[in-house]
Amino acid sequence: MKKFNFYVVASIVCMFFGIGFVRASDDGFLSITSKEDFEKCLQENKACRLFNNIALDTQKHITGNLILDLNGHSITADETLHLKSGLFTVGRGGKLTINDSKGTGKISTGSSGKTWAAIQLLKEDMGNGSAEVVINGGTIEGYYYGITGNGNLHNTKVTINGGAIKTLNKEDSVGIYQPQEGEIVVNSGTIQGGTGIEIRSGSLTVKNGTIEGIASQFIKMENANGTTTNGVGIAVAQHTTKKAINVSIYDGNISGQYAFYEWNPQKNSKEDLDKVHLHIYGGTFTGLATGVKSVYSEDVTSFIYGGTFTPKQTEYLTNDAEVTSKEVNGENIKLENNEKEENNILKWGALVVLMSSAIGFIFLKRN
Repeated sequence: MKKFNFYVVASIVCMFFGIGFVRASDDGFLSITSKEDFEKCLQENKACRLFNNIALDTQKHITGNLILDLNGHSITADETLHLKSGLFTVGRGGKLTINDSKGTGKISTGSSGKTWAAIQLLKEDMGNGSAEVVINGGTIEGYYYGITGNGNLHNTKVTINGGAIKTLNKEDSVGIYQPQEGEIVVNSGTIQGGTGIEIRSGSLTVKNGTIEGIASQFIKMENANGTTTNGVGIAVAQHTTKKAINVSIYDGNISGQYAFYEWNPQKNSKEDLDKVHLHIYGGTFTGLATGVKSVYSEDVTSFIYGGTFTPKQTEYLTNDAEVTSKEVNGENIKLENNEKEENNILKWGALVVLMSSAIGFIFLKRN
């Protein structure tokens, strides 16, 4: 009881005088009520839990292992802050884990456009090891990028287990942008931007979740130093660095003007493009633009093993693909063991010849 009274009195005093007060909760999280508290948490690489909304007037760098529970509260960029990078940056050897025990927490750059990204991996080439971000809950929203990397600084990992990654600029933005050689794993949650995810290097694995490109128009352009594609659920565009790309999609809901779009904006050679590997095993793909396919690829020809597609998808299917396509009129068509049309014609032709031979053999035997 005395301990409780002490904390109550101390909290009232701190609130009255504007003094930050940090104490550990029963589960080991430090309670954060001010910018000063939060700064101490960053310096000591503690597990922290917010109990107030905080506006940051300086960029925050993560170099250790920080676990942050938003606890229903918000961390926002102050109007005075101008950053062409992330409100939070994660350096080599750093790991940032975002939880939200109440479900309404948020990290936001605000809609002014003065701060570009909520979280950036490897703003500088310092330290050792990889940079890692894990999102388990809360909303991560940036003006141009929710989460972004750096095309010249590699060895990163982003894991989305829940929550929402969003952008505030609806027409020219990317929820998660990966120009670097890194890894993105989407297990659940929602990723939304002008384009949901653009990967220019490294790997992307989607096991579930919702990925949306919400821009009203499909736009693409060559860009040696930034994003290339807008209005797409998942965009694949090999960078000038010519690194390998590996994309595997097992499930999830992907939508945009094109749900999935791969192209070669930098005119890289065939040898470079041979390092681009695409695999769609399942998931629901919805193309919103009139007259487009759900999935388009400029450079890879056979990579759809399964899934559900609107409009109907007949290109890029492997010979043993199991695909459900939904026509515009709402009719569902199940295409099991769908092969290229010419292969099916050959199969039916061979079957007719075989049946004709069998009938002829029976006829001759009887006579």
